[in-house]
Amino acid sequence: MEGVLRIGSDVMHQNLLIDLAGVQLVPPCFRNAEQWAELVRHGLLDGAILSSFALEKRQLSGHAPHWDGLVAMPLGQVALQLVATTPENRRVLLPKKAAAPLLHQAVEQQGYGVEPQPAACQEFAAWIKRARDRRLALLVCPDLLRPSWLQRHGLQPLREQPVLVEQLWLLLLQGTAGAVAGRAALQALRHQLNHAETMQDLHEI
Repeated sequence: MEGVLRIGSDVMHQNLLIDLAGVQLVPPCFRNAEQWAELVRHGLLDGAILSSFALEKRQLSGHAPHWDGLVAMPLGQVALQLVATTPENRRVLLPKKAAAPLLHQAVEQQGYGVEPQPAACQEFAAWIKRARDRRLALLVCPDLLRPSWLQRHGLQPLREQPVLVEQLWLLLLQGTAGAVAGRAALQALRHQLNHAETMQDLHEI
């Protein structure tokens, strides 16, 4: 559809795109940064929400990843949180290492064991079921969840939390980034993220 962008994301960040004007949702999927870049470059997607944890190597502070013909525009930073059915857990359900190299590295370096989620199981319901069945902790973006979400699913934050803060970018073709639809999507996503952070702060007061 003209003026509507197909923006890809993984299940943790899909809430940023829900009900966003001018954006067509596509099925969520964890992919590494190179895979997202290829999909956008070849026109299979118009854009993607890119996490710093999907990169192979850390970026210098203030620097965005770069690919010819593409532009990664900063959206902001998000703190991640581990949740489970009990507050004590040292094993975490994560996407496969190939899809989130730096996420695996960050979690393992802080002393947590990792079990990969099958690539075919990308919906949130499948993640929750596997985490419950195997008694694993689940990674979420609390800023992007409703306050009742944890209670509804019988989950709670772990008592001991690793430090996991990611940078998010909107990855677009250079031509799309300069177009009206691209600028509108960037502004709307930044607003969504800022609003989510503000609401989370209010609930913590």
